[in-house]
Amino acid sequence: MARILVFFLLIVQIAFALPVKASAQGLFQGGSRALLGTPENPVEVGVGIKIDQITSVDQKAENYGAVVVLRFEWTDPALAFDRSELGREFRVFNPPAFVAHATERDAVVPSFVIHNQQSNRWVHEAAAALRYDGHVTFVEKSSLTLQAPHFNFLKFPFDTQEFHFEIVSVFPSEFVHYYPLDQYSGLGDTLGEEEWILDNARMLSTTTSGLSGRESDKVELVFEGKRHLTYYVIRVFLPMLVLVMVGWALFFLDEYRKRIDIAGANLLVFVAFNWAISADLPKLGYLTFLDFILQCMFLMTGALVVFNVMLRRLKVSGREGTARKLDNYAIKWIYPLGYAAIVGYAVWAFLLLP
Repeated sequence: MARILVFFLLIVQIAFALPVKASAQGLFQGGSRALLGTPENPVEVGVGIKIDQITSVDQKAENYGAVVVLRFEWTDPALAFDRSELGREFRVFNPPAFVAHATERDAVVPSFVIHNQQSNRWVHEAAAALRYDGHVTFVEKSSLTLQAPHFNFLKFPFDTQEFHFEIVSVFPSEFVHYYPLDQYSGLGDTLGEEEWILDNARMLSTTTSGLSGRESDKVELVFEGKRHLTYYVIRVFLPMLVLVMVGWALFFLDEYRKRIDIAGANLLVFVAFNWAISADLPKLGYLTFLDFILQCMFLMTGALVVFNVMLRRLKVSGREGTARKLDNYAIKWIYPLGYAAIVGYAVWAFLLLP
């Protein structure tokens, strides 16, 4: 155990020797030189994560930006002071001053990392309040970008995505134990995110492999996001329905040349439509619900062009009666039932199956 403590002390000394930008780093990011708790009496640290704003959701990069308030609470008797001598029950420190004060008292300063952080953490405000009995409350408001590796677009745009904010202790679980502060965690009332409906926030406490290579405590805020479907109904599904209806209306034209021209234009619209939608998504290795519908519509429109060319050839070759029969059959059965089958299969395969 002595070797482990020496190892962590060396890490802390190196971290304090490195230059750190005060505007971009928070309190315990680099650790401290204080002795940790023991396996018989680990440090109990409460962790609260409250997201005030969602600044962006980048689906292609699979990350999101947030403004968050972090709260840590623990009690260390080594930090206790005489309130009668000081004349008040609390002392307030800025982060560097608190680290220096705790180091002087040989007190425990629990280090942490944000496990899914992708950018610098820009600290807006941070302070540590020390009560006379050694109880510490550290609060920090900061902004950063976080990885969202749990995104799955299979049901797009009817998908429900899961967002995580993960805090992991630098030290093994036998020395520092994290527990969630549910009353100081969750989502704010004005997140500023218009595309998503964010809810079902909950705090989870688990363990994971930490920086030491041993099991460390992890506390994470998990919440879910659903899309505002009004946008997709108006901007995606309604135009798609219009294009399908235009394709069906072609069968009521007697001039096959006109049908071919309109069907060809419809085909180009579907290609542009597909490009516009795929621009918002990463290059996926699987089809989404909307991809499947669009590709089937593309194939149906292409088949419509070929079908009308065939009818034109039959008419020119003197078999107009056969062309009329095939045309009538397509109007009544093939076209409408084909699209019904496509939509039905897509709903079953993409939305209903687990």
